[in-house]
Amino acid sequence: MTGRDTRDILGGVLLMMVGVFAVLYARQYAFGEAARMGPGYFPTVLGWLLAVLGLAITLPALKRPGEPLGVRWKSLALVLVSVVYFAFALPRLGLVPAVGGAVFISSLADDDLRWRGRILLTIAVPILMVAIFVTALSMNLSLFWW
Repeated sequence: MTGRDTRDILGGVLLMMVGVFAVLYARQYAFGEAARMGPGYFPTVLGWLLAVLGLAITLPALKRPGEPLGVRWKSLALVLVSVVYFAFALPRLGLVPAVGGAVFISSLADDDLRWRGRILLTIAVPILMVAIFVTALSMNLSLFWW
């Protein structure tokens, strides 16, 4: 172990950045008050909570020793490819093939996951997506290209 706890430092700083972005972005909406919340109330409160949580993670990590940070390039590339695949496949192929393909591609990034687990994930996640977004929330999404 050498240096500081880089993982927690980066994670905490990222949480703070997302929180501050949410607060700044929510300024364009009316804030309201606790009894009558405006559209900017929830993102502002959530943004501040994320920023405080990020600070609570970062400060102790500055004093704690940690391992050097290494990038797993294969995992990074596979997750990015899965996001790009989903973005292109959703309007062209529909929800089920887009989600199934993205889950399968991103599952290849985990070396500990066996093929049985990959296949179960590839089947289960699209079923959950259909159950949640199409059935429960009644969202009008194309399930397949046909």
